[in-house]
Formats: sequence, structure tokens, C-alpha cells
Amino acid sequence: MNESSSSSPPLERTEVLYGNEKILERTLQTFSNIKEELAGCFDHTEVAMHVTIESLWNGFLQLKRNGVRMRTVTEATAENISYVKKLTELFEVRHLTGVRSNFGVVDRKECMLHSISHEEQPLSHAIISNAKALVEAQQYLFDTLWNEALPAEEKIMEIEEGVRPPFIETLRDPYKIQKLGFDLVNSAKEEMLFFPPNNAFLREQYAGIIELLKEAVTLRAMRVRILTSKDEQEQIDKLIQEIMIQKGWQQERQVRVGRFEIHSVDTRQHQQSLPANVSILISDSKVSLVEELKDYAKNNSNKRISLATHSNSE
Repeated sequence: MNESSSSSPPLERTEVLYGNEKILERTLQTFSNIKEELAGCFDHTEVAMHVTIESLWNGFLQLKRNGVRMRTVTEATAENISYVKKLTELFEVRHLTGVRSNFGVVDRKECMLHSISHEEQPLSHAIISNAKALVEAQQYLFDTLWNEALPAEEKIMEIEEGVRPPFIETLRDPYKIQKLGFDLVNSAKEEMLFFPPNNAFLREQYAGIIELLKEAVTLRAMRVRILTSKDEQEQIDKLIQEIMIQKGWQQERQVRVGRFEIHSVDTRQHQQSLPANVSILISDSKVSLVEELKDYAKNNSNKRISLATHSNSE
């Protein structure tokens, strides 16, 4: 073999496989060529297969003995938790809610994508390729999912013990932030604390939260406390009255079943404590949502640029 041919890149090839036996056989053949890493993503319904098929599990076991790093992203659920725990014996496993991809990448050189058609044939179609563009795309997808996911051990603890471990997550999608704020209010059991932004231009953005807080007091006997500047308190009072009239709620009923308190501080003191464009929502003294509204698209207040921190860290 001459020098030019030995240095030339391998020919790109793509195979399409049908049937469980062929796909399993080809997968085990690939195992023998793995030197450094196997990275992949499993659908939550597929985790059991990787643990219960003896030849597949033994293949993973041999890779582990050979020092191959194995990582996977899947969704841990109450139904598959025993299999996820077994998988953690050999793999670094991370959990990501809603993930549905099924693929693997070998040493950043080859990838396999497969589909699940029905239970009797869980691996009825597969594509194996070393095409550089396809491998790089799948590796990028895996890295993105891996960075977004959390250690499977945390999700396992949450499922088994019913308590979510301490977390801090950052959100940038204003619609997701708004939905999370609504969810925090609707799921609260005893008390909500709210620090609205001291900015009249942002008042429309937190009107929905005020309405939900008032509803929690009136219909669920919650205690709600709002801390705001003296300038904003009058506007919030007007907003609450409008909500009560619109909903047909009587003040007497509100006083009887819950407590809605607005505490005001000096405007200057409020500005020193919080920037004018920051709001804080705290649910049952356990979970907080802190949002900073950065900017707005011209003439469209719904298209705002937000940055929020969601956490249960003390």
C-alpha cells in the first residue's frame, strides 16, 4: 500500500437494516470495534431491552471491562426505573423528560439510528453510517441533550422518595417562564410570596399572576403576600378590584376563606432592594422563580427577552 492510499480517509458508507436479528448481530459486531466511547440516547420504552437481552448486556459489560466510556440520555419513569437503575451499573445515565430519540455514536466515527415500530419488533429498522456529516450531527444532538439532562440518580430519588433533590435551572423562553409561574401558583398548598417589578411598563406582564393569586385566596384558602413599592400598591389594588368584579367575587368571601396581603415599602428602598425589572415568586417557601426582563421587541410586549432562575435551593 502506498503512502497516499494509507492516509486517505475511509470510504463513507450507509447501511439500512431490517429485522431484530440482523440489527442485533450488526450492533454486537460494532462493539468489537469501539475503542473509547459509546454515546447514545434511548427512548424510555427501550431501556428494558438493553438490560434484559443477555447478549446485548454482556456486550456492554465487556466494553466496560475494556475501559470504554458509555453514556446515555433517557427518560426515567416509574415504569422503567428498575431498568434505569440497572443501566447505571455500566453507563453514565442522565434523565431528560420527553426525550424520544433512539441513536448511538461510536468513537465519534459511526452512528446508528433505529426506529421502534411496535412491541413485537422493537428494532425493526435501523441505519448505520460513518458519513461524517451525519455522525457529527448525531454527536452534536447527543452533546446538547447530555448538557440539558440531569443525573439519573436525582430523578430516581425523586420517583422513589417523592422529593426533588436541590436544583437550579435557567430559563430563557418567556412563554415557558410564564407557564412555570402559573404552575407554581396553581400547585401551591399554603402560601405564595410575590415581589412584582417596580415598573409600570411591566404591569401588564404580571396581571395574570395577580389574577391567579387572587383566585388561590378566594377559592383555595391560600395566604398570599405581595411586597411592592407604595407607587405600585395603588395600581395593584385597582387591578384586584377589577378582577373581583369580573369574577363576581365578594370581599366578604375573600376575607373568610383566605388572606390577601399587600405590604408596601418606600419606593427608594424598593429600588435599592430589587431592580425595577425583576420579579420574584416563592411557592410554599420551597420553590422560587426569579425573572429579569431584559428588553422588548418594538411595539410587541409579548416578545420580550427574559432570563429566569427556577430553584428549590435554600
